[in-house]
Amino acid sequence: MISTEELVDTIRGQVLLGESMKEHTTLKIGGSADFFVDPLDRDDLCRVVALFEAHGLPYRLIGRGSNLLVHDEGVRGAVIVTSRALGEYRVRKNVLTSGAGVPLPAIAEKTFSLSLSGLEMLQGIPGTVGGAVAANAGAHGQEISDVVSWVEILDRGKPQVIPRDEMAFGYRYCSLEGRVILGVGMKLERLSDAGHNERDRLRREALQRRIVSQPLSWPNAGSVFRNPRPEENPSGLSAGQMIDACGLKGVRRGGAAISECHANIIINRGKAKAADVMELIGMTREHVRKMFGISLELELKLLGFEKTCC
Repeated sequence: MISTEELVDTIRGQVLLGESMKEHTTLKIGGSADFFVDPLDRDDLCRVVALFEAHGLPYRLIGRGSNLLVHDEGVRGAVIVTSRALGEYRVRKNVLTSGAGVPLPAIAEKTFSLSLSGLEMLQGIPGTVGGAVAANAGAHGQEISDVVSWVEILDRGKPQVIPRDEMAFGYRYCSLEGRVILGVGMKLERLSDAGHNERDRLRREALQRRIVSQPLSWPNAGSVFRNPRPEENPSGLSAGQMIDACGLKGVRRGGAAISECHANIIINRGKAKAADVMELIGMTREHVRKMFGISLELELKLLGFEKTCC
């Protein structure tokens, strides 16, 4: 068992005990973490990971908590936030090198302002670069895997660069999911003036559709379910369209509700618990299974549920 003194002596960043995860997720739900660690820099993060691995204790890296549901009873072990430690990036010519903790919207906007294309349609996705790679985030015809050249991971305490051809990507899938991602290299396409103007029009239209179709005024974690695989989905409907067809928009459990704007989003209407969200997830799956014969898979990531479900 690790002592608080050992952890504080090892880490130069901030260490909080019993920190509420409500303050670190966009859903504003969840109990406390045994240890909440905000490393000062990359070396600091590597040290805290090595320390927990040496003691055989669980840890989880998070970015902005934008696609995360935390159990009401909290998280055992450590939650390590990457925003400060892995929050730097640079652009040289058409190559972007980014730490895993950089907000995806920030680099999508920055690179597009430099007339570099490849990330601009991902600007509305609120997560970090590391999370985006681990889940192969995508929107409006773009996926981050389209531009990834290499990913740097922490492997048994040592940084290791994995080239693109040694990774597998799919719909909301990357073979590096579950690994500690430190940074990512991406090769982007330089746009002509005419190309930039056209991409800017498409980008603005996509952002406007997001504003109209998503419940931005309520705490939420984005899409709850992955869209069904085409080969398993004769209807061609998205997960949201299936849930809507089941008449579930607006259905509530406790303080949680299926959004009236977008059926594949669950919102926190105030004092919602993780148990409320899980009840809605189970009910939704059952309705969709009965109507369409499809078992929806979670896109939402669960933290602290390891011994209880899913």
